[in-house]
Amino acid sequence: MPGAIISNATRIWELNVHWTLHSQCGIWDPKGRGVDIFECIRAHDSTPSTQPPNPQFWRYIARR
Repeated sequence: MPGAIISNATRIWELNVHWTLHSQCGIWDPKGRGVDIFECIRAHDSTPSTQPPNPQFWRYIARR
């Protein structure tokens, strides 16, 4: 996503957290040995079914 700013303090995705619109989270990818960064596109409380890369709740931004 051009122009997206990724914070050095991007939060890691966790269960039982309220994610606000446009908040960001990181998910460790052991195969790629990097962190995928996602942006919340719909405010929600995290459950296993709302975990990234679920496109109803998250938009992929980049890998760090």
